[in-house]
Amino acid sequence: ITDASAVNTYGNRYLFGMLDYRELSSNIRLDWTFSPKLSLQLFVQPLVSVGSYDRFKELKEPRTYTFNEYGIDNGSTISYDPNSEEYQIDPDGNGSASSFSFSNPDFNFKSLRGNAVLRWEYLPGSTLYLVWTRSGTRFNNPGSFEFGRDFGDLITAPDHDDVLLVKLAYWITP
Repeated sequence: ITDASAVNTYGNRYLFGMLDYRELSSNIRLDWTFSPKLSLQLFVQPLVSVGSYDRFKELKEPRTYTFNEYGIDNGSTISYDPNSEEYQIDPDGNGSASSFSFSNPDFNFKSLRGNAVLRWEYLPGSTLYLVWTRSGTRFNNPGSFEFGRDFGDLITAPDHDDVLLVKLAYWITP
């Protein structure tokens, strides 16, 4: 954040926060061979990645690992408005520094990718493929991880792409 009153850090406020990060993902594969000519392959890749930030602070001096934590040091204040989803910061309380705000950086990213491939060799060297692919994401409930809710959101994600592909290969013999 550009602020001329931040003379110790050359006119800028460098913001930091503590991150509580959780991620759960998996790669699941299933190959099923019904006969030498007919097989089914399934692949599913669920991902839930959640981050919650707190203890926001700014760099106190360059080339150091010292900070001014908002709401604790230098009479600073921090407040959160859930309606606008923004933090309001006054870095020095009643001092000369201007207050500023920033958006809530918490996140909850959920992604589900999967595909199914049915392969049928109807003649020697000639094959029919049926492929279904689905991918979807959701971003609701930032900063909050609940296993059942988040994995349920993966399946019911309204923003998903479904693709159905048919490929026919025919072997021509001379």
